[in-house]
Amino acid sequence: MTRFFNLLSLAVLAGVFISANAVNYCNLASCRGKMHTMCAYTSSAPGPNCQQAHDAGLTNSEKDLIVRKHNELRQRVASGQETRGSPGPQPPASNMQDLTWDDELATIAQRWANQCIYKHDKCRNVERYQVGQNIARSSATGMEPAGVGEMIDDWYNEVALFDNSLVSSYQFSMDTAHYTQMVWATTAKIGCGRIKYKNERGWDTNFFVCNYGPSGNWKGKKMYEIRQ
Repeated sequence: MTRFFNLLSLAVLAGVFISANAVNYCNLASCRGKMHTMCAYTSSAPGPNCQQAHDAGLTNSEKDLIVRKHNELRQRVASGQETRGSPGPQPPASNMQDLTWDDELATIAQRWANQCIYKHDKCRNVERYQVGQNIARSSATGMEPAGVGEMIDDWYNEVALFDNSLVSSYQFSMDTAHYTQMVWATTAKIGCGRIKYKNERGWDTNFFVCNYGPSGNWKGKKMYEIRQ
C-alpha cells in the first residue's frame, strides 16, 4: 500500500480590490489581464485531464469539517497554544476571526479542481476582493488517498517550520505558505472543491482546492495583531 502527498501554496505581492453589482469574470479588473477560471472553463464537468473522475464536489459534512478544522486551528494560534515553530512558539492573536463558508469561492474552487491540473489557477478573484488559494493532492494504491481533513492538517503542520518573527512582517516561503494563509487574521471566508480521479499511474487521487477571501500572504504585511 502506498500513498503520496503533494502540496502547493501561493504568494500575493500586490492586488487591486474592486466592487460592482454584477459578476463578469471575463472582465474582472483585479485579474490584470489574466484569464479567470470561470471564464476559461465554462463547463462544470470534469476536464480532459481527469481520467475516470468519479466524485466531484464536497458533502455538507465535509464542508462543515473544513470550516470547523480551520477555525479550531486558527483559535489554537490565537489563544497562544501553538508552541511549534522555527523558532516557536507562535505569538497569540487579538484579531483572529472565525471563517465562514462562501458559495462563490467554493464554486470557483470546484471549477478549478475539476480540471485536475496540479498548479494554481491564474485568477480566482471575486468582485469583493482578491482571493488566496491552497491546493493539495493525494494519490494512493491499495488504500484510500488522504481525505480533506488530513490535507488540512498537512497544511497547518507547516507551522513547525515557521519563524515567529515574521508574524509582524510577512515574507513568503514555499515551506510555510499554506499555514500562513490558514491563519491570516483578516481572511474571513473560505470555499473549497474536491475531485477524485485516476492519475497517470492509475492510482486513486484526491485533488483538493480551497479559496480564501480576502487573500492572505501579503508581503510585508502583518499576519495578525499580536495580543499583548
